[in-house]
Amino acid sequence: MTILIRDALLDNQVTSVLIEGGRIRSVGATVTDTPVDRVLDGSGLHLFPSFRNSHTHVAMVLFRGYGDDMPLMEWLQTRIWPAEGKLDADDVHAGARLGILEMIRSGTTFFNEMYWHRGALVRAVEEMGVRAMLGANLLDLGDPEALRRQKEEILELVPAGEGEGRARLALAPHSVYTVPPAELEWVGGLAHDHDLRIHIHLSETAGEVERCVEEHGCRPAEHLDRLGLVGPHLIAAHGQYLDEAEMELLAGKGATVVTNPLANLKLATGGIFPYAQAKRAGLRVCIGTDGAASNNNLDLIEEMKMAALLQKHREADATMLPADEVLSLATTVPAELFGQGTGRIEEGEPADLILVDLSEARTQPVHDPVSALVYAASGMQVRTTLCDGQVLMHDGIVEICDEEEVIRKAVEVARRVTV
Repeated sequence: MTILIRDALLDNQVTSVLIEGGRIRSVGATVTDTPVDRVLDGSGLHLFPSFRNSHTHVAMVLFRGYGDDMPLMEWLQTRIWPAEGKLDADDVHAGARLGILEMIRSGTTFFNEMYWHRGALVRAVEEMGVRAMLGANLLDLGDPEALRRQKEEILELVPAGEGEGRARLALAPHSVYTVPPAELEWVGGLAHDHDLRIHIHLSETAGEVERCVEEHGCRPAEHLDRLGLVGPHLIAAHGQYLDEAEMELLAGKGATVVTNPLANLKLATGGIFPYAQAKRAGLRVCIGTDGAASNNNLDLIEEMKMAALLQKHREADATMLPADEVLSLATTVPAELFGQGTGRIEEGEPADLILVDLSEARTQPVHDPVSALVYAASGMQVRTTLCDGQVLMHDGIVEICDEEEVIRKAVEVARRVTV
């Protein structure tokens, strides 16, 4: 399909974008002789690359607001884990569709996922027209048979490798404290042999670091390195308690850390991700929302603002993590990391785009569109979302699914499993 986005604002200049075969064919021409299948009127709307959520548990929207304002372990043990134990594949599918719907509405077209029932997640991604990297989970909760089944399921998936479709494969060992060293080493070997990404939680709490030192004689990043997991394929979520040596280790081997400021603040895990140190070390950093059970939304605009403000506060430096840089953590950096082009609005790039209405009172006047987006806007101001040249939402109307049906089914599941 050929689509023309006409007369949108790009860097405060009126422009048009011609899309063909899922890619941007041209930028700037206001008139084209090329026959088009659809014209999207962008008048008065600001054009941006769509966002990429680099760490989340999308189906956990089912537990949004369920057990708020509770200590972490009490929340997990009395609310989340009992409810998750009732979920089947269809329930996860319903929750994932709701989460993806929320992301489409707030401008996100890719997410890096770690959750159960991967097949259900694949179905949701394909139905909703977005892209995702979906982890094959590994978690040891003290049941050897369950761990064996998880490994068997992973072995069934890995021969195909990462793949190139909308739903790609990663290996997702939960953390250094829930996966034994031997199993982590097994994951590292599989990732190397099959050229797969590894998605893991790392150094999220001080307790995790202390336990790792006590049990293994080293900090978590070094522990992973000894087991063969650290390299360009490693994507580590959180990293709030990484020290300088660990950051240099991760950077030197090309790994990535994903910061999730809102979830960490809400769960009171302590600490603020040391972005300035990461930047000095040359460590690649992306941004994610984590799950909506601990956020409580999947709005990357809100996440970007919080990330920028926290870094300014942490370093007592108003110049830290400016608006254009934090926007790159949700657009260009993950685009390159996950093999989706540059994440820029340029000829030849994937047509993953959004149109944002900055005419509301909260974002006027617009002196700088990027500043207005990051510091003043919300995801509710996204009016149009395209992924791979397909219109998922236009003028505030979701086209890829029956929105009411998606919400209704997810709410039915949530009511049942949280009883």
